[in-house]
Amino acid sequence: MRKWVVKSFGEPKDVWTLQENATSLEPGPGQVKVKVESCGLGLPDILMSRNNYPLTPPLPFTPSQEAAGEVIAIGKGVDEALIGTRVVGPTLFQAQAGGLAETCLMRATGNDDGILSGLLPIPDGMSGVEAAGLYIPYQTAWVALVRRAKITKDDVVLVLGASGSSGNAAVQLAKAKGARVIAVAGGQQKAAFCKSIGADDVIDRREQDITEAALKLTNGKGVSIVFDPVGGKAARAAFKATAFEGRFVIIGYASGDWARIALEETVMKNISLMGAMPVGWSAVEVLASHQDLIKHWQDGTINLSNSQVFDFDDAVTAATYIAEGNVEGKVVIKLNGSR
Repeated sequence: MRKWVVKSFGEPKDVWTLQENATSLEPGPGQVKVKVESCGLGLPDILMSRNNYPLTPPLPFTPSQEAAGEVIAIGKGVDEALIGTRVVGPTLFQAQAGGLAETCLMRATGNDDGILSGLLPIPDGMSGVEAAGLYIPYQTAWVALVRRAKITKDDVVLVLGASGSSGNAAVQLAKAKGARVIAVAGGQQKAAFCKSIGADDVIDRREQDITEAALKLTNGKGVSIVFDPVGGKAARAAFKATAFEGRFVIIGYASGDWARIALEETVMKNISLMGAMPVGWSAVEVLASHQDLIKHWQDGTINLSNSQVFDFDDAVTAATYIAEGNVEGKVVIKLNGSR
């Protein structure tokens, strides 16, 4: 088996190694082995490589938190009917079995209704590349906007880092739910990408002040929801443009620093601060969000074909692309003849 391995911490170009004859891991109880069609890479993979991520596995580990492919083996307690099915879901990257390999491991424990907590079905007509770009970005956007912020068609949503993987998902999902979307991106090329995926307005943070531009676009009222995977100065600027009773949803810290907002700053405008991460939900809840996202994909209100796709042998190039901030959409690695 071929797989990429991180044996020491540092930049991907310096520490990612392709192993040509690696030992293939076998599934344990409640696990399945998946022949990977495609897998997703994201900023967490870069941060793990640098040992700057809360969920960094012990060395040596294989990157990629999400993958899509065919179940080819099962562990004890898993239904044999799963063999041969196409699934997408989180990999067991913390157990050193991430998706950047020809095969990976996933969890397949179920509940009393037979719903699996780790695996989600890939619908007919969806390619492995599309599926690999679906799981983490769109589950994150769904939890943030639908579950936590209770988005409605009357909302105005400001999306920071809108050209990135979760930002791209948030822009499209917010539009699919009927809201108005203001995207924030850096540079003309990324701004054009945001317009192409449906943003109503785009703020180029390199040329415009985020606070002033957002307030101007909303006639001084501010935005009702902020989707923040960036943190830092951009988050501060977005907070200042948050409307009365607005919801500020914290996703991550792509800038290198979390959003710095004091609790007392939320009081006068009754602003709600809330965290969002697609973990901890029941199998029933995850399946319901997946089904909702699939419906939007089927009716064309979200587009999964705009990922930046790299071949397996070019994984380091893909990781460097992320590390240098060149992402537009989701970075996906294809292998095993993936469509």
